[in-house]
Amino acid sequence: MWVNRSDFFRLLLEWHSKFGDTYQLWIGLRPFIAMADADHIQEILKSSVHIDKNLEYDLLLPFIGTGLVTSSGSKWHTRRKLLTPTFHQNILEEFLPLIEKQIKTLVKVLRKEVNNVNGFDIKPYAKLAALDTIGNTAMGCELNSQENSQLEYVKALDELTAIMQKRFITPWLKPNLLFNLTSLSKRQKACIDVIHTFTRKVVKERKDNFKLFKDQTSDANKKKTPYGKNYTNRALLDLLIEVSEDGKVLSDEDIQEEVDTFMFAGVDTTSVTLSWVMYVLGKHPHVQDKIVEELNEKIPNFGDEKLTVNILSSLDYLGRTIKEVLRLYPSVPFIGRQIYKPLTIGDHTILPGTSIFINVFALHRNEKHFENPEKFDPDRFLEENKKDRHRFAFVPFSAGSRNCIGQKFAMIVLKIAVATLIKTYRVKSIDPEEKLGLVGEIVLNALNGIHVTLEERA
Repeated sequence: MWVNRSDFFRLLLEWHSKFGDTYQLWIGLRPFIAMADADHIQEILKSSVHIDKNLEYDLLLPFIGTGLVTSSGSKWHTRRKLLTPTFHQNILEEFLPLIEKQIKTLVKVLRKEVNNVNGFDIKPYAKLAALDTIGNTAMGCELNSQENSQLEYVKALDELTAIMQKRFITPWLKPNLLFNLTSLSKRQKACIDVIHTFTRKVVKERKDNFKLFKDQTSDANKKKTPYGKNYTNRALLDLLIEVSEDGKVLSDEDIQEEVDTFMFAGVDTTSVTLSWVMYVLGKHPHVQDKIVEELNEKIPNFGDEKLTVNILSSLDYLGRTIKEVLRLYPSVPFIGRQIYKPLTIGDHTILPGTSIFINVFALHRNEKHFENPEKFDPDRFLEENKKDRHRFAFVPFSAGSRNCIGQKFAMIVLKIAVATLIKTYRVKSIDPEEKLGLVGEIVLNALNGIHVTLEERA
């Protein structure tokens, strides 16, 4: 309780070594079961009954309401079914130019750090790039946060995320009764007001545009041309408006919930993964060279040539590299479930009222599932090397019915970002892992920053 956040994360890992892959602990009056065994985890993630997120996720309700991340039961099933088509390959294809544009801005912004021998923290840059990318593709608006990080919405989202992270891992800040007495509560409310005001404004503007588009399109053309075919800069928000059927299926509040969810769930996970990829590549220069070789071979005019999802899928080595980084540094280190009905796993029955937290970090470094687990080796994800692996041993995007709906989108963003950065710069990492101060919050953070150096690639 009284150790710092990094020490607590280390203790959770040590307890797996001491007590086994699955153990029980109590935090206050609440029983928790920590899991790092693929067989046990499979019983949780494949279940169609135990799909409720644990109670910590209730802390997100004032911000994202009961959107896809926090909802359960029939509402979750309905939303999931409704939203899945918005991540179809044809839709993702439309996002590629938007993603490329934001990553090229990141390359430009990073130029001021080239040849900075003392190094710099890559995380803030990655976060602003992710914010611009998700803002552009989810909301259809140009935030330009990479070149204007003082934007009120940007500052509010950043501060709100920090407050949420703190509440997730601080037991006495979890009860609303106590939290509401703190200055953090006032700041949280102020940040949420800024974010919701901004999102409502964007939803209204996109909805007005949608109505205008429909009014200006003849009935005959509507039948031939689905909405958005000639509608420039189509965003996920537009697709939500389309399926909402003018409030019959989704209200404006429902749409806002999902847009806020996309922003919250997408920005931190994407930015922290990009930061970890740069950190790992900074320790393995030969891997950077192999990524460039693959790019030169498969996309000789990378940066000028029009990208497609299929072309990006052909970058096998880059894909394996990103997966191996996600194994070592999963962006979401814990997956939580709340048990409301008895669940028998092996010889044990887990009682209602228990919180499960799947320790993804420990699972991905479990010797039972990965030989020499601390070693970075992208070839672990060659088909011949993974064919006998337990299918729940690698779950960076969760698994089962509640897996991450945006995982294909995330991999596309990461591939474009990593390819563009490594094609432009050589990166070198400064600190060993033990100096980073790893901490498991909503995402896997480094308390002391992720410091790297850059030099222009000849």
